[in-house]
Amino acid sequence: MLPQLKDFNWYIDMKLVPGVNGQRIQQPSCVLSLDVNDPTKSANENEQTVQIELSKETLNLVLDNFTRIREQLNTLAKRE
Repeated sequence: MLPQLKDFNWYIDMKLVPGVNGQRIQQPSCVLSLDVNDPTKSANENEQTVQIELSKETLNLVLDNFTRIREQLNTLAKRE
């Protein structure tokens, strides 16, 4: 069995990253917090929180792929 998503939360974080001429610039990133339940683990270890940091480019890629998945599921649902 695969882990199941129970809940999620997200926020935007502004990080300081190295820029040109040694200056530091602020760069936004999305932090995604996932609460998952892993049925393959014991009862007291099966719930955990996983945090993922996504850059703007990575977030756009994930959203594009979820859009493709949604379109494929809609196509399959229309066949039935």
